[in-house]
Amino acid sequence: MKKLIVVVNDLERSGKSSTARAIAHHLKELEINPLFVTSNGMDMTDSFAGQFWDLEDQFEMSQLIGALDHHDAVIFDVHTGAARIFGEICEEGELENLLAELDTEMTLVIPNSQSERCNEEISDIVDIYADAADYVVAHLPSEGHVVEWKKSAAEKATKYLGASMIEIPAMSDDLKTAMENTELDFAQALNNPSALPRFAEVQVMQWLEKTSEALADGRDYLIPEEIGAVALDY
Repeated sequence: MKKLIVVVNDLERSGKSSTARAIAHHLKELEINPLFVTSNGMDMTDSFAGQFWDLEDQFEMSQLIGALDHHDAVIFDVHTGAARIFGEICEEGELENLLAELDTEMTLVIPNSQSERCNEEISDIVDIYADAADYVVAHLPSEGHVVEWKKSAAEKATKYLGASMIEIPAMSDDLKTAMENTELDFAQALNNPSALPRFAEVQVMQWLEKTSEALADGRDYLIPEEIGAVALDY
């Protein structure tokens, strides 16, 4: 059973790109063969090692079929504002039936920045996709006002659908300093940590290691089944 892992949240700067890249790193560490895909053309820099799929023009289901033919998992970072577009594509293309034929399960990973707007967005995403997918809610650290998650409408909706909860670690002060000195945003740095200055590389890799430990809590929805005993036993 392969995995289509879709990282969605229509709020800007909600942590989608860094979360998606951390998942890609995590699967590679487990010797799983993922394809990383973005729907944001701005991601297509020299350091980006994945593919660009244009959801707003000329996206074909054949792209997804081909990707799943050659990879154990596809990680799709859906750009801000496109969660509903992808939902419409799924419905029109009868994606649920197609994935069943391809022996693939879809998991929606929703970063939660712990704001009221984010709770509302999560509730909306659940309404769009309902039980067509498994869910992982990735709680990100927040430096601002934190809205209660427990007993919120978003918590109730995702709990009803059996969502897995993970806690993404905060960036350390040393990591923040390293990022300031590289003049890259965090997602860009995650594209190729080995190309960073040594201090920044160490700090990024430490964050990725901690994040991999957190992602283990969502392994039932993130790790392809029956693809290597090592991956299933970690």
